[in-house]
Amino acid sequence: MRILTAGMAVLFFLALVACSQSRRARPDPEQLKQADLAFARATAERRLEGFSSFLAEDVMSIRPNTPVVQGRKALADRWATMLNDPATSITWQPLEAVISDAGDMGFTVGSYEVAKSGPQGRSVAGTGKYITIWKKQPDGSWKVAYDSGVQDTPAPKASQ
Repeated sequence: MRILTAGMAVLFFLALVACSQSRRARPDPEQLKQADLAFARATAERRLEGFSSFLAEDVMSIRPNTPVVQGRKALADRWATMLNDPATSITWQPLEAVISDAGDMGFTVGSYEVAKSGPQGRSVAGTGKYITIWKKQPDGSWKVAYDSGVQDTPAPKASQ
């Protein structure tokens, strides 16, 4: 009888553990949207330094007609001309965020705008969409593991 009681206690304990794990809270994608918004703010405020601060050391990116960009320095170098130009600004807004069930990876998808300031004021130089893949760091922060985007096709000029 003792063996049966001990066996039932073990089964009950295992059932409790299984139930608690299946009810574990799913990661909240809002935290990833907030990380993306913080990335955009840091880039707007601190330009290249702010942008670079969100990149993982082994970040990657792809762009048309160029080799894969690998590493924080390489990606920062690719963005340096635009982010060091005080007349140019880039803003973006995440539209969707997804986090893996494990809570260690996720992605954001959004839209961006590049603008130029000049003697006639501010003008939009381009718009597009982006995808950023994020990896959660041991300290709980999120870093960009992959970043890429596509530029919108400009509207055709009206014929005169």
